[in-house]
Amino acid sequence: MHFQYPSFLLALLAVLIPVLIHLFSFRRHTTVYFSHVGFLKNIRQESRRQSRLKQLLILLSRILAVASLVVMFAQPYLRVRDQHASPRSIVGVYLDNSFSMNGQTTGGQLLEVARAKALEIASAYPAGTRFLLATNDLHARHLHLFNKEQFIREVSETGISPRSVTLSQVRARLATAGRKADPQAAMTLYYLSDFQIRITDLQRFREDTTLTDYLLPIPPGDNGNLYIDSCWMEYPAHRLGQEENLMVRIVNRSAEGYQNLPVKFYLNDTLKTPGLFSIGPEGETIVPIRYVNLGTGIQKGHVEISDYPFVHDNTWYLNYTVEPRLRVLAIGGDARSGTSGLPYLRALFGDDPYVEFEEATTGNLRVSALSTTQTLFLVNVKTLSTGLVSELRKAAENGTNVVFFPEPDGDMESYNAFLQAMGANPIVGRDTSRTEIAGIAWDHPVYDQVFRSRTEETEFPQISGSLRFAREIRIPESPLLWFRSGEKACSVQPVGEGHLLVFSFPLSPVNEIFARDMLFVPTLYGLVVNLLPGQELAFTIGRERFATLPGQPPGSEATLTVTGEDSGLEFIPATSTTESHKLRISLSDHFTTAGHYLIKNGRETLAALSMNYDRQESHTGSFPAAELTREIEKYRLSTTRVIDDPGKRFSEVFNELQNGKRLWKYFLAAALFFLLSEALLIRFWK
Repeated sequence: MHFQYPSFLLALLAVLIPVLIHLFSFRRHTTVYFSHVGFLKNIRQESRRQSRLKQLLILLSRILAVASLVVMFAQPYLRVRDQHASPRSIVGVYLDNSFSMNGQTTGGQLLEVARAKALEIASAYPAGTRFLLATNDLHARHLHLFNKEQFIREVSETGISPRSVTLSQVRARLATAGRKADPQAAMTLYYLSDFQIRITDLQRFREDTTLTDYLLPIPPGDNGNLYIDSCWMEYPAHRLGQEENLMVRIVNRSAEGYQNLPVKFYLNDTLKTPGLFSIGPEGETIVPIRYVNLGTGIQKGHVEISDYPFVHDNTWYLNYTVEPRLRVLAIGGDARSGTSGLPYLRALFGDDPYVEFEEATTGNLRVSALSTTQTLFLVNVKTLSTGLVSELRKAAENGTNVVFFPEPDGDMESYNAFLQAMGANPIVGRDTSRTEIAGIAWDHPVYDQVFRSRTEETEFPQISGSLRFAREIRIPESPLLWFRSGEKACSVQPVGEGHLLVFSFPLSPVNEIFARDMLFVPTLYGLVVNLLPGQELAFTIGRERFATLPGQPPGSEATLTVTGEDSGLEFIPATSTTESHKLRISLSDHFTTAGHYLIKNGRETLAALSMNYDRQESHTGSFPAAELTREIEKYRLSTTRVIDDPGKRFSEVFNELQNGKRLWKYFLAAALFFLLSEALLIRFWK
């Protein structure tokens, strides 16, 4: 215990006054004995002992009352820390402005309460104090010191931010900015937040004697939250007339269940069939939304539910592209090696309005056509040149599906070079016998929405002349068709953004039975329409750093712009090129509002980006003050403490932090207690 005015303690000599009064208040008595009064003598001795005890208690009460008054005037206090008094100290304040601060408490909106406390902190410090401010936006201007007026202005202008940061990130940023401004300054950091569990990473705090951390919790009320967690499509490929199945995950973070709530889906500003969902307390559900693609091009949609007070997570934006036509290129051998397999493909795709079919041979092939083709067939080409193999690999990495029908008498060395470049298993031999196809991968996406029913008693065709492949698996490979012997007849595996489909037999008149079989159309048509490259439906603000645009990048002279449909924002994005020569857009700090953004080259729209707010802020669970204290003790953070006294203004709290905990009130109460005790003893003890 320390004293602000220790000289007052000399007044403790005043306790001698009641002692002297007590000593000189006793008068001398003469003892006279009478006969036959022994009985009265005993009574008198007992009364004298009680009187002495009473006088001693009265004396003690007077001494303690005088001592308490003297100590009170000496202004006792308990010292907390004295580093605040340093003239070179820096005050850093973290003002949590995440979406969770939209919640309500008894004092109003959490952010409003936090702003008011930040202003109280500023008011408690003298005029020359240097301030730092940190928010979830992590603005570059907050890396500089503010005076009190500048700090108050910045705090007053702080609004809700879509970004989310952890306490350790904030601490590191404030410490770095403070040391850069004044390496010798001691720093006092205040954290104003609801201290959500996911951001309160006190385990990452490192002991630093130059930093003093004060956690000021803003406890939220009973704010439950119902929100859309994510959305995805059941089928990655999208085509005209296709029935889509949009899956919507909805999460309930409250103790209340809900029944028959509506969920709405808008596609190109048109409301599709709304759905209903029910969800239990602290539960989640997945709501399917079925509809049909009625148009081509970029399809922009969003899903909506209703909930309050957290509205940032009630909407989920998404987009995808439906190609008006799919380009299919079939490459056969030259005139000498023959093009016997091409007529079968021509018959299948030549009159299809959804497929743009083109034929070529290895002799007249335009390499530029490979990059604009969704599906490429290699049909009975006997030899694959090194240059062609390289271009095929590049096309597959950019999203083209390459379908390989070998020629049994072809150049096995060039075939294996091609398979090796694609990361596929090599050819190890030939089989000239007739072999029956025995199985089909019914559940593979290639056959999605193709077969209305399936049966194990289906008769499959017999194949003449096939190749055998090594059994080791280099990358994920899925069999589509297989022979009775267990050897694969057709398999598919990913290559970059595209796929490689390998048939073990030729597409030729010798196997015309396959071309006329029920397997031919669903297999070849399915791999064309159902294996389109997957599309990024949506991005999360502040989480992903880049977005890769589909298709071929525009020329070097192109000037790209990003335009927000709802926000009206327009800017020129930072771009780069991937290893596969795709154009990559930087998802910079410009994206701060959820919604659809169009990427344009002049007036031409190249792609769309759908941006959503981070759902981490939707988990509203927070640390109460008592739990924060336990966390501090758990991780032994000696320079960190919790300030939680709702009955005090911060000026009072600050005074305690500066000068210690004042004790004069307690000594005044003690003095009054002892004076009252004296009065009661005199009045009622006879």
